[in-house]
Amino acid sequence: MSETTNNLEIPQEEREMTPAQMVEFRKKAKAYYNDQSVVLKAQLEYESLLADIEEARTKRLTMTIRMAQMMAGPPKETEKGPVHTTPSTVNSEETSEERPVRKLKTQE
Repeated sequence: MSETTNNLEIPQEEREMTPAQMVEFRKKAKAYYNDQSVVLKAQLEYESLLADIEEARTKRLTMTIRMAQMMAGPPKETEKGPVHTTPSTVNSEETSEERPVRKLKTQE
């Protein structure tokens, strides 16, 4: 195998900064973060508005569902017992009478 393959050790370079270089680096970093904070504040406002819109839509949909349930009245009862409406039975074109009756297996 080659000695240079997969050499994970990186030689340590002396990166001692002079006080003047440190001050300059801090100034540049501070300027960068100040520039970015303007963009991030705008994004925060945008995301907050989107969340408020979604919350209002959810409340409106919930109230619409409640009004529809109130207008429908109490659930109708049949000879078999009360009819429970679930999302799968409400949207289904078949009625419970058209579905085949399922039976459990018995052991003989």
